[in-house]
Amino acid sequence: MRAGETAPETPRHDERQRVSRRNEALYRRRRVRLAIAFGVLCLAVAGILIGSLAGHSTAQVSGSQSLVNNTQASSAPVSGTGEQHPAFARLGDRNLLLPVAAQDATIIAYQPVADERAVALSPLGGQENTGALARFFRRVFSGTPSVRYYVLPGQGNVAMGSADIGAQPGTAIASPVSGTVSGVKSYKLYGKYDDVQIDIQPELSSGLTISMLLISDPVVSIGEVVTAGKTQLGKVRACPVEIGQRLAKYTHDTGAHVHLQVTQEPID
Repeated sequence: MRAGETAPETPRHDERQRVSRRNEALYRRRRVRLAIAFGVLCLAVAGILIGSLAGHSTAQVSGSQSLVNNTQASSAPVSGTGEQHPAFARLGDRNLLLPVAAQDATIIAYQPVADERAVALSPLGGQENTGALARFFRRVFSGTPSVRYYVLPGQGNVAMGSADIGAQPGTAIASPVSGTVSGVKSYKLYGKYDDVQIDIQPELSSGLTISMLLISDPVVSIGEVVTAGKTQLGKVRACPVEIGQRLAKYTHDTGAHVHLQVTQEPID
């Protein structure tokens, strides 16, 4: 072979090139198939997500609309479990029962409290104003929760420090725990609205007080023993606009509600 000339390609070299080209073509086809499969999967997930959320609006309904043909609407905060006053939150090792009848509730909403004595509540159920994707996967893997709640923004050192349970004015309010009434006080809410605050000391607890606000027509007195979900405390008060507006955008009514907060007195 003269200098500068290349060696002729051998049959073995030609075979290696054919195998290499065949493998490259195979890899390209595999990549294309994987890309198509991934695209189809994304479209399927998106379709399921859209279909799931289309029937689950985060908007609430008023008490008069929460029952249709004796079946609760899917947007009601409490599903039809058969319980008149189901548990909606935990306070330490005990349940707090819904203070209004399940079919009368229009919303359950938590917000922070700026009070060093406030005790945080632990919501039961699923949060409705979390991300759409989180709600989708919760429904796929856990099903629709029987209790649905909102978390509202606000300033305060204790997250989940209070709960607002929506209901139409005049709705009966029941005690959320068993215990003893320690206070029934008429006062001016924000210094200008007539209101009643009822305080309850839960049984078998020390220093805890559950306070209920935005109540009218109280029917209990100090020292009276109350039973969770059975003893009536009073009725839901008509709600001033400035107080009800943060709930009204979800309930599409005046935002009337009963306010619940728990405090712990310092132990000497």
